[in-house]
Amino acid sequence: MGFSDWIKRKLEKGREKYKLSLINAANYHEKWSFKVSILNLYSLLALYTITIIVVLFFLIRYTVLSNLFLDIPPKSSVEQIYENSQMIDSLNNQIRSRQKYIDDLQKILLGEPFDDSLYNSSSSDSLYVNYDADFSKSEQDSILRSIVENEDIPQTEQAYAFFSAPVTGTVSRSFNPDKKHLGVDVVTEPDTPIKSCLEGVVIFTGSTTNEGNVVMVQHSNDYISVYKHCSSILKKVGDKVQTADPLGLVGTSGKHTTGPHLHFEIWKKGIPLNPQEFINFQK
Repeated sequence: MGFSDWIKRKLEKGREKYKLSLINAANYHEKWSFKVSILNLYSLLALYTITIIVVLFFLIRYTVLSNLFLDIPPKSSVEQIYENSQMIDSLNNQIRSRQKYIDDLQKILLGEPFDDSLYNSSSSDSLYVNYDADFSKSEQDSILRSIVENEDIPQTEQAYAFFSAPVTGTVSRSFNPDKKHLGVDVVTEPDTPIKSCLEGVVIFTGSTTNEGNVVMVQHSNDYISVYKHCSSILKKVGDKVQTADPLGLVGTSGKHTTGPHLHFEIWKKGIPLNPQEFINFQK
C-alpha cells in the first residue's frame, strides 16, 4: 500500500459521520442531535484557534494591553513622558533656585558667613569670560537719569499697609542698618504670643547661639518677616499661617538680649526694611 492509498483511507475515515445526541436520562427521549465528521471537527477547531489568535493579536497590538505585554508605550505616551520629564526638570531647577535663595537669606539674617556665588563663579563660566565692565556714562544714560530724578516716583514699600503688629510694647532699639541692627526691638511681657504680621508660610524655625529661637515666614510680594529671641516656637517649617496667628512666645533666648523682647525684621528681595514705617508697635 502506497502513501497515496494511506492518505485516501484517512480522508475517507475522516469523512465518516458521527451522531452526537442529547438524551433525557429518565425516559431516554432524544432532545437534540447533529451529525459531524472528524474532518469537520478538526476544521472547526482550527478555525476557532485562528480566530482566538487574531483577536488576541489586535487586542495586544492596538489597546492598552500593549503596555502590559510588550512594555512599549504608544507614541502619544512617549511624547507625554517627554513633556512631563521636561516639566519636572524645570520645576526641580526652580525649587533648587528658590531653596538657594532661602538658604542664603537665612545665613544673612542669622549673621552666618555665606559665599556670594557671583564672586565664586568658575572662571570658565561663559558669563564671566572676557567680561570687561564699562562704567562710563553715555548721553542717553544722563538723559534717563535726569528724567527719573525729576519724576515723583511712588514709594511702593510705603504703600503696603497691611502689616499687623506681631507684639505691642515699647521700641527699645530702632532700625539702624549703619550699626547692623536690621530690625526693631520691642520690649513686652515674657511669654507674650508673637503673631504673624501677614499671612504666609513658615520657611525656617531653629535656634542659634546669638539670636536664640528664630522663626521666619515667607509672605506674598517677596516679603519675609523674622522673629528672634522666642522663648518657644509654636510652628514648624511648611505651616501656613494667617495674619495674627501665633508663631511663638516672647523670651530671652540667645546671647544678644538683655531682657524679654522681640527682635523683629522685615525683608524684601534680600533688602531689610524699617518695620516702624509699616507698623505701630505702641499699645
